[in-house]
Amino acid sequence: MISEIVVVSSRNNNNMKKCLLILLAGFTLVSCSKEFLDENTNGLMPPSESFRTKEDLEKWVTGTYGLLNLMFNDPREFMFYLGGDDVTADPGQDPPNYHFFDVFSPRINWLSYNSIRMWSACYKTIKQTNTIILNINESDISQKIPDINKQRALGQAYFIRAISYYFLVRIWGEVPLITDLNVSYSLKKSSYKELFDLIVSDLKKAELLLPENWKNDPGANDLEKTTYYARPSAGSAKSQLASVYLTMSGFPLKETSNYALAAAKAKEVIDNKTIYGYDLMTEYAELWLNSNNINRETVFGCFYNHLYENWRNDPDGSLASLNMVCPLVYKPSDFGGWGDIFAELTFYKEFPSGPRKNATFLTEARRSPADPVIEWQNFWSKHPHYKKWLDVEGFSCDNIGLYIDWRSSRTMMIIRYAEVLLVYAEAKAMSDGPDASAYEAINQVRNRAGLPALTSGLTSIAFRDSVINERKWEFAGNEPNSRWFDMVRTETVEAATMKRDLQEVPLQNQPDKSFYFTPIPEEEKLLNPNLK
Repeated sequence: MISEIVVVSSRNNNNMKKCLLILLAGFTLVSCSKEFLDENTNGLMPPSESFRTKEDLEKWVTGTYGLLNLMFNDPREFMFYLGGDDVTADPGQDPPNYHFFDVFSPRINWLSYNSIRMWSACYKTIKQTNTIILNINESDISQKIPDINKQRALGQAYFIRAISYYFLVRIWGEVPLITDLNVSYSLKKSSYKELFDLIVSDLKKAELLLPENWKNDPGANDLEKTTYYARPSAGSAKSQLASVYLTMSGFPLKETSNYALAAAKAKEVIDNKTIYGYDLMTEYAELWLNSNNINRETVFGCFYNHLYENWRNDPDGSLASLNMVCPLVYKPSDFGGWGDIFAELTFYKEFPSGPRKNATFLTEARRSPADPVIEWQNFWSKHPHYKKWLDVEGFSCDNIGLYIDWRSSRTMMIIRYAEVLLVYAEAKAMSDGPDASAYEAINQVRNRAGLPALTSGLTSIAFRDSVINERKWEFAGNEPNSRWFDMVRTETVEAATMKRDLQEVPLQNQPDKSFYFTPIPEEEKLLNPNLK
């Protein structure tokens, strides 16, 4: 299934104006051609010989971030979420991969190419973390590395492996579970239970091995100290674990005892937010400013530097340094954007008015300061577009026709503190009932959005439904914490699509649970018939 090579990449931050050189012990997906199965390993250092110093170990650890970046920096990696009722797509886009998911007609022949990126990025990242986990204590040479550095390295490896499997299982459902370094073409799909058990186990280890805060941590070397904000902390692991428990409470596992675990873990983060450095940004719009690429609401994110000068000559590392989600995919084609993805009409019309709605949607713009304002009803798409992803250097709604590069340094926020609050509110209501602390959590998010406090005295189910609604407004527009995932775990895909506006392109198939998960890429099925 996967084959080992060594490549070099970078993972950077444009605010710091620094370029991290990352050694990616990467892993390329093997095609069906025999020549790709014959590896030339001359000159490659085996992993057991690579952990000589803490600096060597750091190269392997930071390499995982470059691979992780590839999971979130290309719009094709978000096409799986187009079944959500918050987004729709241009049916004339070429290739029409977004449109296929939007109308519930994923084409296997298209998936063989277009879904391979996310799939392979996940498994490359997993094998990189497996290499660290399996080898860090195996070599006699590694005994020269301080224990604290090993602990921090393992914590990061477990955390990132958990994230990789968390996205795999929510997108593809049952997939192969790989915890070794062997290449196998006979692996079977692992069950949901097996996959989630590993994710939980990894995150529990990560929260014990990671620091509360990387600032001045004894396990951080100089390289880590310059990029402490990019590292997961114990709070990141707890936050992700709370999200995982909440997902396990819904479809397909429906292990409702996990609600209490989700609430407890989220509460640990909320109670210690000062230690971890988390909080809501004061204004929702602040989250989406290019100047706020590093912010206190990002519990964990992927950071990019599109100014990386050698990206054209470094094909493996270049893509890890560029965020291609922002801005042209969401920019209307009227103004020089690609205009691939925009808001569904019903979703936009039902979205509560206020500063959050204003910050979420682009509803009017002018090509240049001398041109008239164009309202969304007169956009080519006849839809509002998502403003969240548009602010990069040089962007202005009053000069939106100005060309802006197709690549950017915008951070992808994988976990936000707002999610921690909403996970707690929902999980608390479904385990013990909605008490004052649950109301306080959801009301923090609502108040920032310009909404009044939630009505008191709600039943657990009514409160849960209010939280899920709050989540769909808060995370609208293909954030990594996707609306689609909520629709699947709550089994509301069918009901949501019934509200589809008649002006939208009609669905090709009325969804049922057979559409909840994406077909595994064809190349993988050809290599391994057990994945069919």
